[in-house]
Amino acid sequence: EALSQAWQQAWAADLAPDSENVQELAARHVRWIQQGWGGTEPGPDQIAGLAEMYAADERFAANYGGTEGAAYVRDALVRYTGTMQ
Repeated sequence: EALSQAWQQAWAADLAPDSENVQELAARHVRWIQQGWGGTEPGPDQIAGLAEMYAADERFAANYGGTEGAAYVRDALVRYTGTMQ
């Protein structure tokens, strides 16, 4: 819930998806996914796929303030995948 709120706050503050603060939030989101996957680190394609699902499925988008908020999360996470090694 805290992560969802942080995303919504960043979006409401009109922070760019590629800004340092938002990219730190994306890294936090990836760590959250990793915890949910029992410690398995998701790869860039997996993160991008999940991010697309957040924006495409209204049930997931509801966690990020709706489809526009989910698109913002998607954009930030997809940008973050470019930094993953």
